[in-house]
Amino acid sequence: MSASYYQRLGSLQARRKRGALALTTILTLASGCFAPNPTRTPTDLGGEHVSFRTSDGVLLRGHLYGSGSTGVILAHMYPADQSDWTDFAQVLAAHGYQALTFDFRGFTESEGTSGTEFAGTDLLAAYQFIRPRVSRIFIAGASLGSEAAIIVAAREEVAGIICISTPTSFGGLVVTDSIRHVRAPILFVTSADDPLVGGQPEILYRLAVAPKSMQVYPGNAHGTAILHGPHSEELQALMLRFLAGN
Repeated sequence: MSASYYQRLGSLQARRKRGALALTTILTLASGCFAPNPTRTPTDLGGEHVSFRTSDGVLLRGHLYGSGSTGVILAHMYPADQSDWTDFAQVLAAHGYQALTFDFRGFTESEGTSGTEFAGTDLLAAYQFIRPRVSRIFIAGASLGSEAAIIVAAREEVAGIICISTPTSFGGLVVTDSIRHVRAPILFVTSADDPLVGGQPEILYRLAVAPKSMQVYPGNAHGTAILHGPHSEELQALMLRFLAGN
C-alpha cells in the first residue's frame, strides 16, 4: 500500500474518533448531566490563519480557505470545534468559494470562556469579518452552529443557510421565533433517528417562511457526524448544489 493510502486511512479514523467523542459528550448533556468540554490540542488546519473580535471583545481565531467572491461561513457544533469543517472548507475552496471556519469562544484556538449562549454573537463577528471580502455570504452550521446561523440570518443579509441537526433550543439559545424572520433560502438536513433533536428540525422547517427544503438521511448521526459518515459524499454534493443554486 502507498503512504498516501495510510494517510487517508489515518485521517478517516481520526474524523470518526472526533465524531464518536462529540456524540458521547452530547448524549451525556442530553441526559441532564453536565460534562466539560473535552481537551483539544490546536493543530494547523491549513488555509490562512485569521482572527477577529466579537462585539464584547473576545478574540476568535479561524482559518480562511480559497479566494472566491462568494463566502461560506462554517459554524461548528457543541462540543466539537472548527476542525470538523476543515475537509469541506477545502472542498469549497476547490469549487471557487471562500470558506471560513472558526472556533466559538472557549474552544481550541479561540479565547474567552465557553458560553454557548453567545454563539450568535460569535458568528456575527465571523460574518462581519468576511463581509468586506466577498459579495455574497452563505452560512452552514451544525447543531449549535445552525442555531447561530438562524439567529444571524434573521438579522443580516445572507444568500442562504444550511442547518444540520438543528434543535429548537439548546445552550441558552431558542430559535423558534428567529426562524420566522429568515428570508434567505434554507436547507435543513437531519438524520431520521437522531436522538438528540428528534422531530425538532421538522418543527423549524414548518415554522420557516423562507424558500426551504429538507433532506433526511437514514441512521442516527448528529451534526457534522453526518458529513463524516456513509452519506458524506451525498451531503457534500447536496450542499454544493444548494450553494450553486442560490
